[in-house]
Amino acid sequence: MTAIEQEAAAFCRRRFRDQAEYLEAKDSHCKRIAALVRQLWPQLGTVEKRTFGQSGVSEKGKPFTVARRRRAA
Repeated sequence: MTAIEQEAAAFCRRRFRDQAEYLEAKDSHCKRIAALVRQLWPQLGTVEKRTFGQSGVSEKGKPFTVARRRRAA
């Protein structure tokens, strides 16, 4: 996250002389941010996606129940 913040701050501080220079810098900036985000995902981890099947057993074979929410008193 720190690297992403630093990259964004560096891009914001930068001044451009013409449109072509800006477009090149923007493209390289976007590529660097995308690469940093790709590196960050494995470090954050992901939540297992839930898929529901029928009769209380998911497609992965894990049992589940569906309960109604209780209204607050």
